[in-house]
Amino acid sequence: MMALPIQTITDRKLAILELAASKAMELPILPSGFWFHSDLRDNFYHAIHLYAFTVDPGASTAWSKEKQEAGLALAVTMIGKVLSLQEQDPENPMYGHWPLNLGSDPAAAKPHSLPVELMGCLLIFFYDKYQSTLPMELKSNVMIAIVHMYESNVYRHPLKQLNHHEAKHTALKLLLGHQFDNKELSDQGLQYAKQQLQHIQKFGFKEYGALPWHWHWIQAFICVWEVVEDASVRETVSQLLDHLWQLRADVYLSGTWVGAQSRQWPHDAPKDNNTLLDYIQFGDFPLPKVIPRLEGAALYTYQTADKFVQAAINRNTPVEIERKIQFAEANSPVTEEAHTYTYIAPEYAVGGIWERRDEYDNEQQRWVLTLPLTEAATAEGVNQLFFFHPGNKYASGDDRHASPYGEVLLHKDSVIQLWKLPVDAENAYPSLIGCLPRGDWRFNAKGGYGCFEGLYVSFYLMNPFTIEEKPDRISIASPFQMGTNGVMVEAISTREALLLGIDSIEAYAAAMQSKTTTSFTIVDSEDPDSVAIHALYTTHRNDELSLSVDALGVFERTINGQPVQLEHYQIDSVCL
Repeated sequence: MMALPIQTITDRKLAILELAASKAMELPILPSGFWFHSDLRDNFYHAIHLYAFTVDPGASTAWSKEKQEAGLALAVTMIGKVLSLQEQDPENPMYGHWPLNLGSDPAAAKPHSLPVELMGCLLIFFYDKYQSTLPMELKSNVMIAIVHMYESNVYRHPLKQLNHHEAKHTALKLLLGHQFDNKELSDQGLQYAKQQLQHIQKFGFKEYGALPWHWHWIQAFICVWEVVEDASVRETVSQLLDHLWQLRADVYLSGTWVGAQSRQWPHDAPKDNNTLLDYIQFGDFPLPKVIPRLEGAALYTYQTADKFVQAAINRNTPVEIERKIQFAEANSPVTEEAHTYTYIAPEYAVGGIWERRDEYDNEQQRWVLTLPLTEAATAEGVNQLFFFHPGNKYASGDDRHASPYGEVLLHKDSVIQLWKLPVDAENAYPSLIGCLPRGDWRFNAKGGYGCFEGLYVSFYLMNPFTIEEKPDRISIASPFQMGTNGVMVEAISTREALLLGIDSIEAYAAAMQSKTTTSFTIVDSEDPDSVAIHALYTTHRNDELSLSVDALGVFERTINGQPVQLEHYQIDSVCL
């Protein structure tokens, strides 16, 4: 396993602060004077970290006096440039907002509704934390920008969907109400925060595994926790943060976010790269090398409850987490339910969601086998293993965006997924795509066996496949045959394998190949839509898994002959 330095949370926060400040100093400055045009916010986030590092006497001693002074001047300039792009005309419908993408001419970039949500929270937090050190002109400009936010409509939104956008609007209400001593606004913000907390507690968290939006919930309310002194606000916000951090800790394994995800960005899959906040709070994996999303990562004093940290980093025995999520808008009835299942062992995790949901931008991750970021293979490569059928928004090389087809069976460290495409799905992608972390692999015509430091993995496909070696992963393509395909995946720790007499990849492959109950079959019917495919698999624990599905989506799944029961899943996690 990778060697980990022993550090306190203060040490880790300083390490991320220096990482961000150093990157800011290395970034090329474009002719416009900005570092980034694709997202204005990244200029602000890097600049406030650079500023924080250069004004911290304990931190900036790592730099020469000349470098520290140059860094401070650059940070002040960059923050000022960002502030200058705020729409400050009260007659403009986008009053109070900033642009998102700066295009080729930042001065002509149109305001957008997104930047103010989290950046506005962080601007108020930054002003509160550093106002005594800010140069007079910058201090004035920051305050002017905050006044324009306050006088605008950027935060004047009702609670409807109870999503991450509304969480940030609520945080802005609380921050601006505090900043301008507006009791009515503060009271509304507190009421909204209580309603959001109660909604999550009653119905579950509908943005399950939605990175980075879960982090936006957390950071927006951390800004409130850092700034607002009112006892009732702090009590509610502390409860919200505890709930959000418990949800995060429940599916944490050494820097990774395991199990189903409603949304994913390329920095989430097939490798967990958005890890700065995890590193600071949990610290049980190597210092991140990349910064896909900086936001306010190293600036907060907030520290999550030790009970969540200890539960997340001390996984000595496997746990199963079964969770129900109900989908409802504010003051509205439940319209849908979903059920997630996650198995977390010390060496790996397997998890997913039973139901296919058409999430925003078609970013749902149905299931995944995750290696911790302490696995040597993940240092330069991906840490997630999964198979999927590409659908809407899929682009070659981006292993996201699955089709709506396929049913799953999840049981401990095993997964089966079957696809029987509808007869009218002529334009469906012709193959399954698989993503394998780089390791010691052995392949045959329809399967493969992989060995890593802490585990062995096997997969079996219904149809033949081809492999493509890439620098960070092995890609699999398995064509559909007559509209059908399927995959079985199972993992076992090297520790458990030794108890079965398995001490090498060769021994593991031989043991798995000797299984008699691993099969895909076609169940014929005169009706083409009723032709079903069936998978039968016996795990290393001798559990018998059975899944069948037809082109109409009719399916049956059993474990040891018993139908899978989701009725006992609860809103609060059930750990078995």
